[in-house]
Amino acid sequence: MPPIRPASTAADAIRVPPAELTLFVDSVCRRMGAGGQVAGEVAEHLVGANLAGHDSHGVLRLPQYVAEAERGDLIPSARPHVLRRRRASVLLDARRGFGHYSARMACELVASLAIEHGVGVVAIRHCGHIGRLGHYCELLANAGLVALLTVGAAGPGVGVMAPPGGSGRFLAANPWALGVPGTDHPVVVDVSTALLAEGKITAAAARGEVLPEGCVVDAGRRPSRDPADYLAGGALLPLGSPVAAHKGFGLALGAALLGGLAAIGDGTPTLAGSQRPPDSTGRGEIAGVCLIAIDPEAFGGLEPYRAMIADTAALVADAEAAGAHATVPGAPEHRSRQARATGIPLPRATVADLIAVGARFDVPTRLPRPGEAGVDPGAADLAAPRPQRPSRRP
Repeated sequence: MPPIRPASTAADAIRVPPAELTLFVDSVCRRMGAGGQVAGEVAEHLVGANLAGHDSHGVLRLPQYVAEAERGDLIPSARPHVLRRRRASVLLDARRGFGHYSARMACELVASLAIEHGVGVVAIRHCGHIGRLGHYCELLANAGLVALLTVGAAGPGVGVMAPPGGSGRFLAANPWALGVPGTDHPVVVDVSTALLAEGKITAAAARGEVLPEGCVVDAGRRPSRDPADYLAGGALLPLGSPVAAHKGFGLALGAALLGGLAAIGDGTPTLAGSQRPPDSTGRGEIAGVCLIAIDPEAFGGLEPYRAMIADTAALVADAEAAGAHATVPGAPEHRSRQARATGIPLPRATVADLIAVGARFDVPTRLPRPGEAGVDPGAADLAAPRPQRPSRRP
């Protein structure tokens, strides 16, 4: 096993202004072939994930998208279109384009459906990686809607996760996300059905950190804490391992089956952002994105529901203040946006990767090179949260 590297320190990070990162990602996506609206959405999403404290879904994903485009798995210039519309449901074809733009379009569609019918459902086929699911649930919750979003893929050799007791991969990380309207901020639950999301491993590798015990196995099914062992053919373990792995497996499979609504009758299915196994036959594979929105007005009113949510969230906050290991989902992201408003800390390895991508596409960058100073680490980095407009559109 390769030697486990020591955990990095905050001093190893390079602080970069969010505007610099946004401009850089936007420029790279345009050079890849994306239109202006698509490139802007991808840039906003990735930098937004970093601002929210989810570096695993932030700008470190850009080299992944470049590699996918070079393989032909991602078509940067593609734009989604509606394949089928029936009452409160829509089937959207992402055409293997950037998933972030397709998912944002799905938010617009599902919000309109929910406001008209009380509930709306959008399934997306041929969708690339859509990033942080919580982002879309926040958008819908800020519009006064309840949101449920799943992304899933399953099949022989698919994804990153092994079934309980299995010897090979069978599932992607298959996350679930739920968003409900709040007062200061939405309540957003966004969880992988693996003990550890794959992006967290990539982020740990970039920071030179070890992994928590019991989350991954190497290619020989031996427990490991080294990200390199996972990246060299290992697998994630389901949520609930080792005593209740069947629960995580069931949730992961459920995400794939819900996403499979998008694959009905599809003669050329893709795996919802997951890399298709080299020896894939297509047999038993199922995947897709499923987004559901519910309008509280159809059940008695948004404001009474929002007040109930606020009361429950306050009780959770009280328990946290008293020492409970719990917090209101969505609160950490709210605090992170305030703390990172003036500078996002990026591992030096991530900055080096971004500089290499910039050179690949001849995109000028003002990102500080490793060894150079970034944003002053001691600079004040608290800022007032952005006001939210009263709107029912995400």
